[in-house]
Amino acid sequence: MKKTLKQLKEERQISIDEMSALINLAETEDRNLSTDEQSSFDKVELNVEELGNRIDRLERSMKLASVNPTSFETQDVKKDDKDLKRFSFAEAARQAYTGNLTGIVKEMDAEARIESPGQAFRGVAIPIAALTRAAANLPSATAKAAGTDVGSFVDQLEANSVLIQAGANFLTGLSSDRKFPIIGDIASSFVREAGYTGSSGTSEVAASGSIDEITLQPKKIISLVQMSAELMQQNAAVEGALQANMASSVMATFEKALLQNAATTTNGPGSIFYGATTDDTGVIDAAGLALMEANLLGENINQATARKAFIFNAAGFGAARALAGVNYVSGYLDTFNQTLNGHKYFVTTNLNSGGTAGKDAGLFGAFDHLHIGQFGGMDIVYDPFTLSQRGIGRLVVTTLMDGKADKASLFRKSLQA
Repeated sequence: MKKTLKQLKEERQISIDEMSALINLAETEDRNLSTDEQSSFDKVELNVEELGNRIDRLERSMKLASVNPTSFETQDVKKDDKDLKRFSFAEAARQAYTGNLTGIVKEMDAEARIESPGQAFRGVAIPIAALTRAAANLPSATAKAAGTDVGSFVDQLEANSVLIQAGANFLTGLSSDRKFPIIGDIASSFVREAGYTGSSGTSEVAASGSIDEITLQPKKIISLVQMSAELMQQNAAVEGALQANMASSVMATFEKALLQNAATTTNGPGSIFYGATTDDTGVIDAAGLALMEANLLGENINQATARKAFIFNAAGFGAARALAGVNYVSGYLDTFNQTLNGHKYFVTTNLNSGGTAGKDAGLFGAFDHLHIGQFGGMDIVYDPFTLSQRGIGRLVVTTLMDGKADKASLFRKSLQA
């Protein structure tokens, strides 16, 4: 009997649940799988693989059929079998609250655990595909208004990141450590044509460059998002607000570590602000800003492609604004286009966090040499107890991220002593 795509996926999910049950039983009893259990596990695992291949083939054939319709019989598959655009963070939070996973949330949970086997999920797992796809046509709370599109979670991360807006490279869906080559000390020189020798009597060769590397490694970020059980309804307003709050919390924690006045955060990434080259230790003024620009240009960056920008704390930006008013040069500070001397500028309280309060701080750099990585999926656990006396619960959101600059000298700082 021919099976539909939906039936194949349901059968595959049942097999995955059987594998999980065998593992959970053995772990609960603190032992390895018995011979019979291992045999059953291997048999079920083979079935999962075979069903996965069938599903993949069927999905590809259906995609081809939709582009090039033929007279062949097609599968009768419901629209919502696996429509990522229908996946909702609010619904995932609701099912994390009830502990009963169903539908697309259950399917996405299983997919996340398969694609990131080394990641410890304790609640509802959300795969990479769901993090990068927008939610579409979510019904309103009253079901009387038209559906509304909501951007993806990755879009929300970018919107809440000063560093990404400044020009940092943002890589999503990484599954393991990511290495970036750093090529430097490139030298060019004239040499004699092949077959000729120099005055020393030996063949001449061109000077060679050097190559190094940096590695992004997953760092766990745990964010707490407060919400009541009544809010966990699938509608565009709650979905958008939930994604925005989660992304804001994740990025605030992450960027505070990258911009703080300390080398590292425990278990977190190193600070690019702390590691930047200090060009000025006074209050921010025109001479100090010009020195930062000149020293960065002295690093032989590509003017045509470099993504240069200023980042200030509140005190530093206040000094820059006052500077423009006192020693005004046409176009030096453009608050409408948010540029300073032709370079984009951003303001964040995370810069120089942990340092002396009220001190001017500024960072100028080629942010295309900063790499930010987001690893694997996301884990959501609903905690109904900690804030129960206030009648609300909280979501415990776990993500894996890292960020590093590939060359510290391409980031210059001004920090008032």
